[in-house]
Amino acid sequence: MIHRHLDLDSDLPVRELPLAALHDLLERGDLDDWRPLLQEIEERPNGEVARAVARLVDVYPMYGTSSLLRAWLDRCRHRVAGSHREEREVFSLAGLRLALGLTQSEVARVLDISQSDYSKLERRKDVRVSTLRAVANALGGLLRLEVELPERTVEVEIGSAADKPRQKRRP
Repeated sequence: MIHRHLDLDSDLPVRELPLAALHDLLERGDLDDWRPLLQEIEERPNGEVARAVARLVDVYPMYGTSSLLRAWLDRCRHRVAGSHREEREVFSLAGLRLALGLTQSEVARVLDISQSDYSKLERRKDVRVSTLRAVANALGGLLRLEVELPERTVEVEIGSAADKPRQKRRP
């Protein structure tokens, strides 16, 4: 593929493409152009190219293709996580929904919001914990938050009564 405004060798491997060329490839490329990119992601789903593509589809959402690329990333990462039990599965909200075989409309109906609003929720970069909890419940799950510390991982309860300071009683 010839990248506009970029002077690159056409035989340059996907791993060596600069971020601007990856963005151009995602935005203007066709399936034949994408094939080496998808192959790279499949071979290295947690690699530098996969992380760059994830950032690009989050920062520059492209109608239709962003959700497809995100789902491809999630499927590839899921396969790798399945082959390495010690690794955790990592999904976007859209990827998790797709892995469960649900549509946006089905999840939105449970949340009592429109499909359009749920679609926007899946694309947000910053989501409230209460919203994530509601989505997890709508998907049939339970939200747990963990903090990874150098020596251990601990679960954090948000809004727990045990964490609130007790008020002294006045006589």
